[in-house]
Amino acid sequence: MKIKKYISLLLAVLCICPALAAAVRASQAESGTADNAASDKIIPTGYSIPADEDMTIRCRNAILYSEYDDRYLFSKRADELLEPASTAKTMVGIMIFEKFGRNLETKITVTNKLLEGKDGLSLYLEEGEIFSIRQLLTMLLMHGANDVSVILSHYYMQDVECEGDDLEKFAELMTARAAEIGCENTVYKNVTGLHANGAKTVLSDIIKIAVHAANIPGFLEMTSKDKLTIEKNGPTKARVVLSRNYLVSSYQTARYKTPGVTGMNYGSTEQMGQCLLVSAEYDGKRYFAAIMGGYTDSDEEGTQVVYTDARKLLDYARTGFKYFDVLKKGVIITQVGVRFSTNTDVVTLVPEKTVSMYLPVKTDVNTEISFKTIVQEEEIDAPVAQGYQAGDIIVVYNDEEVCRVPLVTTVSVQQSRILYTLDALERFVKKPVVIASLISFFVFLFIYVVIIKSIVAAQKKKRKYIK
Repeated sequence: MKIKKYISLLLAVLCICPALAAAVRASQAESGTADNAASDKIIPTGYSIPADEDMTIRCRNAILYSEYDDRYLFSKRADELLEPASTAKTMVGIMIFEKFGRNLETKITVTNKLLEGKDGLSLYLEEGEIFSIRQLLTMLLMHGANDVSVILSHYYMQDVECEGDDLEKFAELMTARAAEIGCENTVYKNVTGLHANGAKTVLSDIIKIAVHAANIPGFLEMTSKDKLTIEKNGPTKARVVLSRNYLVSSYQTARYKTPGVTGMNYGSTEQMGQCLLVSAEYDGKRYFAAIMGGYTDSDEEGTQVVYTDARKLLDYARTGFKYFDVLKKGVIITQVGVRFSTNTDVVTLVPEKTVSMYLPVKTDVNTEISFKTIVQEEEIDAPVAQGYQAGDIIVVYNDEEVCRVPLVTTVSVQQSRILYTLDALERFVKKPVVIASLISFFVFLFIYVVIIKSIVAAQKKKRKYIK
């Protein structure tokens, strides 16, 4: 009776195991479905795009960045250490916005103290004139006036304790804030961007600063204004301030004005040449370009190369790229064997999601994109739920892994309880511990039988002797 109970218990366990396995796989499939319900498409961003050999940029340094895709689309000498030049005023603007953004209508009276240290390009603001912070910021960002930058920097430092020149201290604060934004190679030595020993930056840092600035409410609107009119008011003179960024303004020339440009700034220094930082938006996607080392061509029209290069980069951003579905959800990639199934020996595997990559329009995805398939096991045990992950497929571009996508089963597969149970029994009895136990059992059984037989024989002999 005890042997029958043990056998019944063993069979019950073996029957429960398939149910448990099915529950686990079903749970995994349901979890995967829930996780992926939000999107059936993967848009990877961490891969590099080879330089376009047909793109000719004449300025010394240039870079093009897509904020939407978080990638650089073009670069030329982007790793060179440069001076910040006029882009320093973008950082000044960030500092002023972040401290006084809620009080832009606050009035500032120009004093000789606030004008100390001004040099270079100027709007010639005079002592006694009164401007709002908003007006000063707009003049700074659209025109790049050095005297305005100095006034705002001095005003910022009025409640900051420091020893020595407060403009130098403000430049140190600019450097620290740039580092917080993520700029690892930027050092400011003044608030105007004029040549100074030790000042440095790189194009990628300039882009980080531009992206940060563009996400401050109201910043881009100021940089995109083509004209600011200031009415005469008491000691304040009437002024009309024009933008120096010809991509947004046509007051001085309509030659370079470009649709889609949303702002940023222009400037020049003897060391860095013409410098341009520009933002633009096309089809809901925002792009940034930074160009240094521009110059005026010697042609009859006196072409300012920094603007023609900028337009070329923006056109490249707008028309030179598109999304390719390089891997499509549901397309059969491979198959895997299935054990203990009632009706099939294999199940097909497909990508769980579509992979869409942002690539140059002339990309040949058939030759430039490759794949590597990884299957976890050559065979899996039924039952198998539809959507069960049995492997991965790796997307490779330019010899670089772009992303991994789960390979999932296309259908569910039922299990044969008989096949599973027989296999489980076979695996059970083949275990070394089971074999050793069975051998021990039969050895002890043999010894037991021998002993019993010996006892029985002895008892018979004894009874015979007594008779």
